[in-house]
Amino acid sequence: MAQDRRTRSSIRVARIGGIDIRMHWTFLVLVVLVVWLNSGSGSATAASGLVWIVAVFSSVLVHEYAHCVVARRRGAVVQDILLLPIGGLSQLEKMPERAADEFAIAVVGPLASLGLAVIAVAGGLVFGAHLWPPTLFAGPWFARLAWLNILLGVFNLLPALPMDGGRVLRAALEQHDHDRITATRQAGKIARILAVVMIAGGVFYDFWLVFIGVFVYLGAGSEERAVQRPGQGSAGPRPPSAQSSSPE
Repeated sequence: MAQDRRTRSSIRVARIGGIDIRMHWTFLVLVVLVVWLNSGSGSATAASGLVWIVAVFSSVLVHEYAHCVVARRRGAVVQDILLLPIGGLSQLEKMPERAADEFAIAVVGPLASLGLAVIAVAGGLVFGAHLWPPTLFAGPWFARLAWLNILLGVFNLLPALPMDGGRVLRAALEQHDHDRITATRQAGKIARILAVVMIAGGVFYDFWLVFIGVFVYLGAGSEERAVQRPGQGSAGPRPPSAQSSSPE
C-alpha cells in the first residue's frame, strides 16, 4: 500500500543497475521556486540555478546509490531511490539484521560523498580553481561541488537517527550490547538531544536547522517504533542542507 502511494506521487526518471530512480511531484515546486527567485536576474542566472539543482541532486543520488549497492550485497531488497526537495530516500523492503551489515550500509553513503569531494578538489587543483573560502552558490564549480559533498558527507555522519551517523552509532552500540532495541533507544536519546540543539541553534542562526532538527526528532521516534517491526526500512532520507544555504 505504501509503495502504491509512493508510485502515484512520483515519476520514474531513470533506472540504474536495476534500481528505479523516482522523483516526487513536489520537486516541481523546487524548480519553480528557483526560477522565480532568479527571474529578476536574467535567464542566465535562472539557468545556472537549475544546473546547480541538478548538481546537488546528482550528488545526493550518488550518496543514495552507494547505500543501495551495499545494501543489496548484504541481502537487503531495494525498492527504489526517491528524490524529494529535501533530499534523497533509499527505500529498502528488507533490512539485514546484523549490526555489521547496517554499519556498512550506513557508512558508505557519507564515504561516497566525501569521495566526490576529493574528486572535485583534485579537479580544482588541476584547473587552478580557488577552493577557499568555502562556497556553495558562487565561485568555481569545482569548489562548490567539493564543499557541497563535504557538507553532505560530514552532516550525514552526525550521530542522530535516522541519519547515517545515527545508524552507524546504533550498529556500534548493538555490537557492544547485543540488543538492537536497547541500542536503538540509546541512539534515539542522543538523536533527540542533537535535534533540540539544532532547533535552538536554528532559531538564532538559520531556520533550515529548525526544519532538520524537527526531522531528526520525529525520525528518531519513528526508528524506535520501527525496531519493533523488523524487516522494513530505509537508508535515509538525507536532507541536502547545502541546498538552503546552510545536505546526504
